[in-house]
Amino acid sequence: RWTFQFKRFRETVPTWDTIRDEEDALDELLQYLGVTSPECLQRTGISLNIPAPQPVCISEKQESDVINAILKQHTEEKEFVEKHFNDLNMKAVEQDEPIPQKPQSAFYYCRLLLSILGMNSWDKRRSFHLLKKNEKLLRELRNLDSRQCRETHKIAVFYVAEGQEDKHSILTNTGGSQAYEDFVAGLGWEVNLTNHCGFMGGLQKNKSTGLTTPYFATSTVEVIFHMSTRMPSDSDDSLTKKLRHLGNDEVHIVWSEHTRDYRRGIIPTEFGDVLIVIYPMKNHMFSIQIMRKPEVPFFGPLFDGAIVNGKVLPIMVRATAINASRALKSLIPLYQNFYEERARYLQTIVQHHLEPTTFEDFAAQVFSPAPYHHLPSGADH
Repeated sequence: RWTFQFKRFRETVPTWDTIRDEEDALDELLQYLGVTSPECLQRTGISLNIPAPQPVCISEKQESDVINAILKQHTEEKEFVEKHFNDLNMKAVEQDEPIPQKPQSAFYYCRLLLSILGMNSWDKRRSFHLLKKNEKLLRELRNLDSRQCRETHKIAVFYVAEGQEDKHSILTNTGGSQAYEDFVAGLGWEVNLTNHCGFMGGLQKNKSTGLTTPYFATSTVEVIFHMSTRMPSDSDDSLTKKLRHLGNDEVHIVWSEHTRDYRRGIIPTEFGDVLIVIYPMKNHMFSIQIMRKPEVPFFGPLFDGAIVNGKVLPIMVRATAINASRALKSLIPLYQNFYEERARYLQTIVQHHLEPTTFEDFAAQVFSPAPYHHLPSGADH
């Protein structure tokens, strides 16, 4: 009799109450992170709880020597502890748990933070300012918070099936081949547009531009993909809206399964300055064609004529599309990156609301911004 045991995918946070004795807590946690947050995977499609392959530079003998050395050290430490377990010098005095004390000053934590940041010194006085608190300052700070704090890009993705050479047939595609869908899944993670809190790129929450779309983000970048196969195309109005969203994007990714090369004029638009066209080949390889207007600077990592393996195709195409979008933005006169614009706006706020003070007044106000009165204790009554 054969017994098959399938390892289940964990979709809930593993806790001590839910983990069985034979399960490893760290292993289960890594598997949970890989399932619920695929962007954390270091290798696409490979769970975090699967050990990395042995480095090429380390032989089996070297690996065995390291393991034996670790086991030997573990054994020696264990023997030492067992031998000297009853020695007084090996026993530490039990420490009582410290009793939390409430800070005497209401601004204790503020001062502690400033001290940790190194802002209490005379050297930092030039870069540390007191501002006049008023309604205008608060309004400008709210405006600052509403501004984007990451670089944003919106990229159009088209699917061209066999024999499709006109705008209408391409825009009315509601799905693609399995290879295309696998590629799209690798561009980012699927987000629900009705409750997505990140960059929308003009897409609507009212389902008029589709229900979901791929989205990719890091600590400094947000990318949303306008999918021609996800947006509604059941009426002339929806087709017009779809073409407006897709056509206004400056970078187009085109997945073409047609035998003839894709032509720039098939989707009429004033934009589409960069076209990254993907042609499936045999053996899970893909040919890349990049068309760009003459004034667009060079970008990479992919180049015209490159042949890419399917495993790295989504990552490489996404990186190339982001760099193409950056190259196009660099052509805008007086263009500023988001962090430059944010820093300039912060400087403007400081200049408009700066409260000039001597260092002594400054230090006193930082130490205690407002008079603090102790509440009367029960003994005072």
